[in-house]
Amino acid sequence: MLSSSMRERFAVVIQPAARVVAASGMPPNLLTLLGFLAALACGVLLATGRLAEALLMLLISGALDVVDGAVARATGRSSPVGAFLDSVTDRYSDAAVVIGMAVYTQAYLLGMLALLGCLMVSYTRARAENLIPRCDVGLGERAERTLLVAAGLAVSAAGVIEPAKGMYYTLLLLTLLAHSTAITRITFTLTALK
Repeated sequence: MLSSSMRERFAVVIQPAARVVAASGMPPNLLTLLGFLAALACGVLLATGRLAEALLMLLISGALDVVDGAVARATGRSSPVGAFLDSVTDRYSDAAVVIGMAVYTQAYLLGMLALLGCLMVSYTRARAENLIPRCDVGLGERAERTLLVAAGLAVSAAGVIEPAKGMYYTLLLLTLLAHSTAITRITFTLTALK
């Protein structure tokens, strides 16, 4: 889940946590699936307006998503199957959270636009990296989008802003961030291909 720049900054925390989890013998793919289930729970809790619980599930999902790859690398269990499973569950996790936000705020069109943007961030990178060496540009990678949603949930759950309004603004910012990142990747790739 963490972008490469964020992964480097947080390695001091992630690596020791990964070693502890690796020592427990828990398979990295199980961590991936547990993270996905936590994201599904987050989406359901969001849809039903249980924002504090949704925040907790989002944080658990994010933590598991960060640790699963580090555990795989630490135990020598990195594999194409694990990488594929991680990518697929990440997309479903994104969808669960965005759908939960859309249902809670009743902003269905905005939710569809947010979901499209989140999917296009991933798709533009995957497709571009079949044509050019790297395409990890843009501000809205999955980690940054998750942090945005977590901040929106925290502010809304704490009552700093009226909860439905706070989540609506979070969904709007998520939409703008995701689409701006996808557009950045499209223009970056087109420029690189010239």
